[in-house]
Amino acid sequence: MNKVPSYLHISIIVFLFGLSGCSSYVQRIVMQSLGRIGESVPAPPHMITTPILQNPTLAVSWVGHATVLIQIHGKIIITDPFLTNTMGFVAKRFVKSGLDPTLLPRVDATLISHIHLDHFDYGSLDMLPKNGILAVPLGAAEYTPDFGFKEVYEMRPWQVVERDGLRITAVPVQHFTGRYGFDAAWLGSLGYTGYVIEFEGIAVFFGGDTGYNPELFKEIGRRFKIDLAIVPIAPGSSGGLGSRIHANPAGALMIYKDVGAQYMMPMHFGTLFYGSDANPNEPINRLRELAAKEGLSDKIVGLEIGEQRIVY
Repeated sequence: MNKVPSYLHISIIVFLFGLSGCSSYVQRIVMQSLGRIGESVPAPPHMITTPILQNPTLAVSWVGHATVLIQIHGKIIITDPFLTNTMGFVAKRFVKSGLDPTLLPRVDATLISHIHLDHFDYGSLDMLPKNGILAVPLGAAEYTPDFGFKEVYEMRPWQVVERDGLRITAVPVQHFTGRYGFDAAWLGSLGYTGYVIEFEGIAVFFGGDTGYNPELFKEIGRRFKIDLAIVPIAPGSSGGLGSRIHANPAGALMIYKDVGAQYMMPMHFGTLFYGSDANPNEPINRLRELAAKEGLSDKIVGLEIGEQRIVY
């Protein structure tokens, strides 16, 4: 697998920023980050000091953004690891990662939902233990350096990988592809996925980045008995169920209900600026309002960055 040289990586990003135009999504992210040059990234509200807990059935820790540390019995899974202070060397986080990766003695599975810079972060992958598997979506192989993981799988929709009883299924979601902007055309619908993680009778759905699509999520609900749905709640538009590529809090609740999960953990908010989220906490506040109206407050596993929760 090929590794993009760091100097080319930086050059491509700078070139794309130059083409973006002042009103573009990327330009808004860059301009916000430029306004924070010289500022340090604040510490998270919590830090995960004991990443592996003693004998939980199911526990989750929110590291920030779409990075979730999942423990199912003795198996450790991490999603979309983003542990560095910037996305693509430019866009600065609102708050640091809630995990020091040197505390992790092992990771059984590292899951990448898509190839965008804030979900497939090379520097973060370098920091993690390499004893487990690395799963990436179909189309991501050419973007995947040789990090030294024990096994690497490029997974198509509904493909299953099973190791020592830990079963990982790639499931279809609705997002968009491309890593550097110019490469989206040839990738088409490749380069993004969700996952269902199963071990010893427990199943967790991780949505990565996705918009709402009832056919996809109801099919996942038909195929699996989901205990916990980890679902993005931003930066979708405030109206309806969000945009085609990003669910908002209302869309996230629909995803949770469609997959038939017992509990929902919101993520993908409060870490990066997306151009429309002037209040980083607005998505979680809105989700809590909607959940309360539907009598679902006790089903929401709402964490602050660096916080852990034993679900079962």
